[in-house]
Amino acid sequence: MMSVRSIRWAVAGVALGLTLAACESTKMATGNKPDTPPGSPAPPVSSDGATGVAFRFATSGDQGFDGWRVQFAAKADAAGRNDAVIRSVLDGLEPVEQTVQAQSFDNQAEFVKPIWDYAKSAVSPPWSANGQAKMAANVTSFDAIEESYPTPREILAAIWGMESSYGSFIGVDDAPRVLASQAAMGRRKDFNEGELMAIMQLIENGSATREQFRKASYAGALGQTQFMPSTLLQHGRDFDKDGHKDLWTSSGDALASAANYLANSGWKQGQPWAVEARIPDLFDYSLGDGRKLSVAAWRGVGLLPATAPEFANSDSLQAELFLPAGSYGPAFLLFDNFSVIKKYNNADSYALAVGLLADRLAGRPDLSRSWPTNIVMLTQQQAKDLQAALNKLNYSAGAIDGIIGRGTRGALQKFQKDKGLVADGFPTVAMLDAVLLAANDA
Repeated sequence: MMSVRSIRWAVAGVALGLTLAACESTKMATGNKPDTPPGSPAPPVSSDGATGVAFRFATSGDQGFDGWRVQFAAKADAAGRNDAVIRSVLDGLEPVEQTVQAQSFDNQAEFVKPIWDYAKSAVSPPWSANGQAKMAANVTSFDAIEESYPTPREILAAIWGMESSYGSFIGVDDAPRVLASQAAMGRRKDFNEGELMAIMQLIENGSATREQFRKASYAGALGQTQFMPSTLLQHGRDFDKDGHKDLWTSSGDALASAANYLANSGWKQGQPWAVEARIPDLFDYSLGDGRKLSVAAWRGVGLLPATAPEFANSDSLQAELFLPAGSYGPAFLLFDNFSVIKKYNNADSYALAVGLLADRLAGRPDLSRSWPTNIVMLTQQQAKDLQAALNKLNYSAGAIDGIIGRGTRGALQKFQKDKGLVADGFPTVAMLDAVLLAANDA
């Protein structure tokens, strides 16, 4: 975050397994020291950064981590953080093994699962029924939150479900430990140090306790709506007026905080997040390249709402055509609120799953067109091969990371259009073969 999370964890199974797969797809090792040979404790530092006696920590067994910790303690002290809180946050930490930590980020469900598997699991009947029951059980809270914030309850409930299985699983990792490990190893050092500073501020102002931060995701996200500490500090709300912004045990605080965050991120009341579109025959799929047109313009090229009575309450609203399964599956007109959901987690698959789950929770119709589950998706290595070949052909797929994002789809779409193919940007094995053949001939 920022959005609510910088590196996302999301939901990818049914019931508790869905949350576990996303939030904890690969657990960080707990209690295992890294392979670095133990060294002598790093020298303590004083509040002005000079060698002294202000901060003294037992060695973690990792000299690099120990050196970072004493330097960061001095930095936190210079920033005005309370010395006792600094010690409570940093004392006793041992770094997470880097290989385990890297795997946790690399295995995020919203980036490695086929988009239909991710979306279908989020809207499964048991998952939707559980969400509707939770909404009914918390109707008083939802009523009050909707009176104060523009975000509809079904969106909040969907995020609640995606992030923590409606509050049933909030993580088992220690937030200071994982954030300190990321900072010490150089993974967005400034960002993670800022999150540690936010934890200290939250403890200092009474919003949370050190013990509560021992229940977090592998990336340091907190509570039933999985806020990063800085987001909790800035956007958290004390809904039940008990003096705490308790995302861990208070569903009201968690939901009101999410509503406040989405409102501050630009949620537009009364507008849809997306509407499924019916595509006419002989359609130019290259129009699904990220451009935004008015609802009237999309209707002018033949698009019609598939199940909803209308796309939106105004023909002038701008929308983007989204083809998550290319020409093989459902298509959507995306409105500005889709981008607001992505402020929570910057993955199209996550925002799509939240929106589809919200539609089910609100009792809206299911999709009119099924997902192409028979299509074999590219492996990560095949995706890298596709990206490399597109780059070789000067179609600029971006980094060769094996993640099929908008950059790769856009590059493939341009290749398809130049070759007279259906320009839907969807990376099938057949498309990979066509691109590799062209690259070999280049």
